Amino acid sequence: MSRPRVLCVSSDRSTRASVTRSLADARVTVVIAQCSAEAVDRLERQSIDAVVVDARTVASVPELVDTVEAESPGAPTFVHWGDEVSDDSVAVLSEVVARTDETNSADRLAATITRRIETDSSGTRDDSEVTDSDVPPAEERDVVDLSSGPGAIVNAVRRRLVDATSPIVVERVLREEFTASTRFVFAWVGEYDRGEREIIPWVTDPERMAWPMQRTFGIGTGEHPLLERVLQTRELRTHQYVIDDPDAVPFGDHASDRGVRAVTVAPLASSDDRYGVFVVYTRKPVSDAERTAIRAVAETASHVLETIAIRGTLEQRGRALERYERLVETAGDGMYVLDEQGHFMTVNDALSEMTGYSREGLLGEHVSIVIGQDDIEAGRETIRSLLRSDASTDTLELSLETKAGDRIPCEAQIAALVDDGSFLASVAVVRDITERKRSERKLREQNERLDAFAQIVSHDLRNPLGVAQGYLELLEETGSIEYADSVHAGLDRMETIIEDVLAIARDGEWAADPEPVALESVAGDAWEHVSTDGATLSVAETTTIEADRSRLLRLLENLFRNAVEHGGSDATLRVGLLESGGFYVEDDGTGLPEEMRDQLFDPSVSLSAEGFGIGLWVVKEVATGHGWTVAASEGERGGARFEFGFDSDDRA
Repeated sequence: MSRPRVLCVSSDRSTRASVTRSLADARVTVVIAQCSAEAVDRLERQSIDAVVVDARTVASVPELVDTVEAESPGAPTFVHWGDEVSDDSVAVLSEVVARTDETNSADRLAATITRRIETDSSGTRDDSEVTDSDVPPAEERDVVDLSSGPGAIVNAVRRRLVDATSPIVVERVLREEFTASTRFVFAWVGEYDRGEREIIPWVTDPERMAWPMQRTFGIGTGEHPLLERVLQTRELRTHQYVIDDPDAVPFGDHASDRGVRAVTVAPLASSDDRYGVFVVYTRKPVSDAERTAIRAVAETASHVLETIAIRGTLEQRGRALERYERLVETAGDGMYVLDEQGHFMTVNDALSEMTGYSREGLLGEHVSIVIGQDDIEAGRETIRSLLRSDASTDTLELSLETKAGDRIPCEAQIAALVDDGSFLASVAVVRDITERKRSERKLREQNERLDAFAQIVSHDLRNPLGVAQGYLELLEETGSIEYADSVHAGLDRMETIIEDVLAIARDGEWAADPEPVALESVAGDAWEHVSTDGATLSVAETTTIEADRSRLLRLLENLFRNAVEHGGSDATLRVGLLESGGFYVEDDGTGLPEEMRDQLFDPSVSLSAEGFGIGLWVVKEVATGHGWTVAASEGERGGARFEFGFDSDDRA
């Protein structure tokens, strides 16, 4: 190793000679500069390890000190003032070493320089701060004797960290192995928190630590340059002379009180991350062997921490995947993942159960095996929309076709999986909405029925209202009280109809109280409630049937009124029994258009078709409420014929 160079800046020959003579035995090389300009030239062209300035003969000492710090950062600067001191210069000096007279200043300077730049038995330089650039190449310095001395520590650390799975173990092993040796005073590991920009000492065994570890060191503030340089360069650095400059190292005051002479800081880092630092305190200057051992231990610890970090990441991802798989498997809804071509990559048991296919039967298959082409295209458009927008999910209604050929209405919540802007796959949660659709359909039908009730009331009230008005006119014309009973009967019939409509609106039942009733009697009452003019009614046969009398009365009233309105005032109506079980009502009017017979009872037709109104819809509802079938056809005399079929149990 080359000898350290000390630059002596003085225009006084005797001063230069005195400094050179005093350093003759210090194993250093003295380089002379007679003025500031020459000193700057030396600093620019040569590697200078320390500078001695004769302030009496050199102008602009502050500027020269600045140049030293710029050209040779870390090189200690010693200023010899003699008898006169300049306060302005003192303010910018890196260190004032002596303020004595000329008789002993040279000796004082020599003693200080040799203390700050000395060579120990191993040939290690003792600068204020030593970096990796000041030591032999890596291929030479990494050769460590593991049998004794610092090498034994390396061997012990490596042996104990073989199975380490926790950072706590790393900290304890490094601290214990180094503090067990008399070569080292103390050692600690600090974690680098990049979010908070701090070094945080690990305190895993506070009872055995006599040092005040409960603090942190800010990075990037300039308050802890040694730690900052190690993190930035990822190089080991040693700071000598802690006693002279305790603020330059972590826990400097505490270290100084314990006679610490040097502090070595090694980075704990991998190629991709910085974990922290390993800090070691010694009472003597650090030798090359000790630096090599500290570096080797730090590299070993870095590999272990990297392994722990990778293992932790893998375990975290494994737990996340396990949670995801458990969620997928236990979800009540079907879940699947499709690749970019639309093939199943993942399916859960719920989807298999919904479709009737096994998991193996779906994996690798195209989604068209269970989803129709129109729904597939709708899904593609949904994914394209997600990729164009910031939305994460969207909902689509589609149908799943089971293995048995059934179709299940479903709601799919779809998300696109994207990596670096590239679409990778889509994931969907599929929910069976059969019950919801059934409820929606039922609600829609109920709403349609409720909308029709207003028309039912106005329609069905027309018959008794017309009858009551007719008798009321006769009462007014003749003054005969005999017509009052007929008026009351019409009003009573209107009240009954209103009560029926309200009951149907509440419970939806068109046959609430079935009982044995005589068909001929009910038909006669219905005929009395309709304005029949000159029309006639005949009941060919009669029988007793099970029916809700009030509702059956409504059915016959609507048929009779339609027959009179469309068949004329002289129409003839007949009620009879069906041989297969049931009864019929027919007239001899104009009949029903053939093209409308199949849809005559449809609510939309009954509500909108001109001439038929709401009446036939009421007829169909009453028949259905009783469990009867109803069909419309042409009668024997050319008019309309309505047949109501029922089981034999409906006959009383």
